[in-house]
Amino acid sequence: MLKNLLQNFLIAWKFPRWRWALVIAVLSDAVGFGVVLLPPVQWLVDAVTAGVLFAVLGFRWTLLSALAIEVVPGLQLFPAWTLVVAALASTETRKLLDGSGAVGKDVRPIQEQQK
Repeated sequence: MLKNLLQNFLIAWKFPRWRWALVIAVLSDAVGFGVVLLPPVQWLVDAVTAGVLFAVLGFRWTLLSALAIEVVPGLQLFPAWTLVVAALASTETRKLLDGSGAVGKDVRPIQEQQK
């Protein structure tokens, strides 16, 4: 199971929107860790991150769970954005490979997308 998730994540890494989403999440968690003692700045970082990730990936309920984790004061040190985006990339790619659903606007078969 872990092998499949890792393989799906590596396939998702080939798509620019998943790369951008992961980079944004990692940067947000790094900046958020640096400003953890300044709550208004932390809230601004989280709000901007949520907005940008919604723009890049579209609306996903899982992103709201990361935002909820970031709101809790003690859990702000947890890299929620990075883990949620990585989990989304792994599971969404699996849906594309299984043929049970399409990811975003690119609905061509996976072999054509990798060329």
